[in-house]
Amino acid sequence: MFLPAILGIFLFLGHPQGVPAGPCSQPKIIDQLLSWGYRTIPHPRKIEAIIIHSSYNILTPDSFSIAGILREYKQIDVSPHYIIGRNGDIYRLVADSDIAYHAGKSRLPDGKTDVNSVSIGIELVNTIHDSPTNAQYASLVLLVRCLESKYSLKYVLGHKDIAPGRKTDPWNFDWKKFDEMLGRAARGRSAQPR
Repeated sequence: MFLPAILGIFLFLGHPQGVPAGPCSQPKIIDQLLSWGYRTIPHPRKIEAIIIHSSYNILTPDSFSIAGILREYKQIDVSPHYIIGRNGDIYRLVADSDIAYHAGKSRLPDGKTDVNSVSIGIELVNTIHDSPTNAQYASLVLLVRCLESKYSLKYVLGHKDIAPGRKTDPWNFDWKKFDEMLGRAARGRSAQPR
């Protein structure tokens, strides 16, 4: 499924489209690489964490509009690496090798404060009153497994775990369900290292 045509106005399509997800045969990732909300660096990043977020569209009545969410991101120059729509479609917005502006002022459990530099941000399209869909959980599990196969991750955390008191997302996220789907024992608290 492709994003609405309106996204063409907001996307920089100079990056190659449809690039495979590396060593992962799954999940299917749709490249919609942005021209804002990140910076490139001249050396490889050491990716240590995945940060799970929630976002919704406040600009139009359709809270789940990815096009609307991206317009909001552009206005404030932020972006995650990936966003997962309500139907489970995964869009890559920023290359893993680039530093996406998704975490803001935050701290990992080991004390690192430049979280954007060492993490991958994944947004679930979800409001504070809704829960992620089963399709989103399934896609998130596939994406996390893919990223774990590529990087030596220490953490898979929620935004609220790295910015307590400032952030509350991912909203209504069932960590026990997520851990069970990944085939791991439940952590009890989401801020535990993987």
